[in-house]
Amino acid sequence: MISFQRLLGREDEFFFLLEASAQEGVNAVGALKRITTNPSLTPTLDEFAAARRKDKEITSQLEEMLIHTFVTPIEREDIEELADRLYKIPKTVEKFAERYILTAPQVRETNFSRQVFLLEQAVTVVLQMVQALRAGSLGNIKTLQNQLQDLEAEADDVLTGYIRNLYEPGFPALKAVILKDLFDLNEKAVDRCRDAGNVISHILLKNS
Repeated sequence: MISFQRLLGREDEFFFLLEASAQEGVNAVGALKRITTNPSLTPTLDEFAAARRKDKEITSQLEEMLIHTFVTPIEREDIEELADRLYKIPKTVEKFAERYILTAPQVRETNFSRQVFLLEQAVTVVLQMVQALRAGSLGNIKTLQNQLQDLEAEADDVLTGYIRNLYEPGFPALKAVILKDLFDLNEKAVDRCRDAGNVISHILLKNS
């Protein structure tokens, strides 16, 4: 017998899973902050891998729900696109962590705090935007999207400043290559947050 409640009443489940996915991005950035601000610690990938695996499980749950649910709170392709953008945040952070751990002896004393702070702010805004999506609050999402755009622009400026320092005469060539890769990955994680925010804004505009 078909359960119409199962077919029609799953809005909360979709939003819960999207929020849980955004939270895994916050968790991954929290782990990143811990390893980059405590150079005396021996960093591991455990927390990053756990966040990425959990987010992958959430994405798989969303995909399965889309198959078995007749009515969705927003268009199916929008759910799929947002889930994909949210998953890429902890995935990119984990990639940074992999490179950081491999090159820790060369970069352990490097100050990543400004980039990590901006990333932390960006991923928090993404979580707030996902939460606002459930309420359909166009005004709140527009405000948050503007904040996200400002953070992304500032992150671009910080990246330019970091890279400029790498071109100073006498800067060790190998260290410069390693750091540029790490700085770029941090900036890419902020870009992933921007991408998720853009999808959320697009969804709300379509449904307003």
